[in-house]
Amino acid sequence: MAYIGKSIESGTFSVLDTSGNTYNGSNTAFNLGTQVGSVAQLLVSHDGVIQKPGTDYTLSSGGAAITFTTAPASGASIFIVEISGAVGGPLDSDLNGTELILDADGDTSITADTDDQIDIKIAGDDDFTFTASTLTVNSTNKICFNDASQSIQGASATVLDINATDEIELNATAIDLNGTLDVSGTSLLTGRVGVVTAGDLGTGIHVRTADSGAGVDAGADELVLENSGNAGLSIASGNTSTGTIIFSDDGGSAEGFVQYKHDDNYLRFGTGGGNERVRFTSGGIIGIGQALDGVSSDSTIGASMHPEGRVNICYSGTGGHGLMTFRNGNNEIGSISNSGTSGIAYNTSSDYRLKENVDYDFDATTRLKQLKPARFNFIADEDNTLVDGFLAHEVSSVIPEAINGTKDATETKQKVVLNSSGSLFADNIEEADWTQGKTDGVYANDTTWEASKVFPIYQGIDQSKLIPLLVKTVLELEARIATLEG
Repeated sequence: MAYIGKSIESGTFSVLDTSGNTYNGSNTAFNLGTQVGSVAQLLVSHDGVIQKPGTDYTLSSGGAAITFTTAPASGASIFIVEISGAVGGPLDSDLNGTELILDADGDTSITADTDDQIDIKIAGDDDFTFTASTLTVNSTNKICFNDASQSIQGASATVLDINATDEIELNATAIDLNGTLDVSGTSLLTGRVGVVTAGDLGTGIHVRTADSGAGVDAGADELVLENSGNAGLSIASGNTSTGTIIFSDDGGSAEGFVQYKHDDNYLRFGTGGGNERVRFTSGGIIGIGQALDGVSSDSTIGASMHPEGRVNICYSGTGGHGLMTFRNGNNEIGSISNSGTSGIAYNTSSDYRLKENVDYDFDATTRLKQLKPARFNFIADEDNTLVDGFLAHEVSSVIPEAINGTKDATETKQKVVLNSSGSLFADNIEEADWTQGKTDGVYANDTTWEASKVFPIYQGIDQSKLIPLLVKTVLELEARIATLEG
């Protein structure tokens, strides 16, 4: 019987022998005498009418039988043609690993000569390989999107390039980056960035090693460094360079700063347009003021504090000038001042406008005679040098206004670090931090730690409060002498 339709340009076909089948108007399934992989490989004629694969018939018994949708009538004329390897016919023919050539010069093809793998060759090279789970783009070929400027490319055996004209968006609940992130261009982060295992402190960058349980101030949350233990920020620079933190606004590039200078080993602070105000030298000197390059010589204007216990307050000029003032609220109650040359005055505010209930008639001699001057040495003085003075609690009963503190007063401090003499070095220090601090050189190895310790609060005497009493006593004695002489 002639073939009706487009001629088969290549491949093989054969008419199946189905003479053993009986068409009786009720049977729908019939043996094919062979095994067929797809309904598209069959051309079925029923009484001269070509049947539609998948609609009028299907395969059954693993491809060894054909099942009609409607049972063929008795005496029906049915023949079946099997088509295989045809081009121009059904496309699911079995090539059995044969390379399928796609272009005129034969260098572009599809082949499946390896089990469960499809190779696509373009211009002579196997450029793309498909397996059940993998698409491999071989050599340095690209997968392009829209145009060649947006692509994914294996630049080498170890480098993968993702290229885009404007931006690459990664949208996910979490993005895991395992390895080193090398940013060679500008990195613009418009949202919150966290180098963390969990947590979201702040609105900017949050670097979290472990949960501290703390919150952050909304005015200083652009960069947060968090750890359950110690946390810190390191600025590393060259041996002759500086490490600097700058504070700026729209009025200047460096309104304030904190800077460490490595070649001279000093730390300095600046304010007011970047002017240096405080310096800590490598020798432990603290300079306060201006022009502090010469602070170690004690000749600068301002103040300096030295590790051996010396404090220098420097002023250049004529006339008196207050070097230190003491206030109660807004009221000045005393000062230390110089005369402009060499004199120093220790001042307690004594203006009559500050006083009331002024009494000139009191018995100073009787009160003075109650005082008990003594000679003694201080326990901390290893030389046991004898000095003249008073015991504060004895003076308190006579001139209480000259005494500060209470006899035998104490205070309890928690988590204290004691130096070798047993005196307080620091308090509120966790034992683990003290232990680590000895390793870091913060605490000497001969220091000790105690959870709680009672310390005395020592009384003091304002010796200047004795002077008015002495003067009044002298006046009283002078009056008595004048009476006796008269």
